[in-house]
Amino acid sequence: MRIKMTPKLAYLIGMWKGRKIPRGIGIRGSGRIREIFLKGAMEVLGVPPEKLQMDEKEIYFYHSAYRKFFEETEKNEVDIFRKKNNYSASYLAGMFDSCGGVERDTPYLVRASYQDQMLLELLGFRTRFTRGKLVILTPREFIIFVKDFLKHSEIKEALMRSGNERDRY
Repeated sequence: MRIKMTPKLAYLIGMWKGRKIPRGIGIRGSGRIREIFLKGAMEVLGVPPEKLQMDEKEIYFYHSAYRKFFEETEKNEVDIFRKKNNYSASYLAGMFDSCGGVERDTPYLVRASYQDQMLLELLGFRTRFTRGKLVILTPREFIIFVKDFLKHSEIKEALMRSGNERDRY
């Protein structure tokens, strides 16, 4: 099975990276996050609804080829998403929707690695780890880059509010 990277698939992998669970391909989180993942799995990956398993906190499915592709993409994220394009914007939007937030008008990622920091720096966003969060020190540029790919409405609203307080886009 040959899997081709698309911006929608990059978003799903970014979301999975921030909230992955040990079994299958799945995430842990709130109702809205699980809903976004469910919709993406069915539309982007073509997973039939009967193959998806859910409980009150998790949603997942089993597919060895996709699991390998997701893991390889995560492992090589710096090489795969090193250019500023729709793929890297989508991937970062997925990560931000799954484990990002805004504090004092500054976006941040929790559960981020040094590899994530390297990717953001490579794309031109200044970052710093502060109290376990990867803080993005160039919020305006980051917001402009990912805003069209964000899907979690609460996260998107918080991010856009922080950007609108500084100036209009």
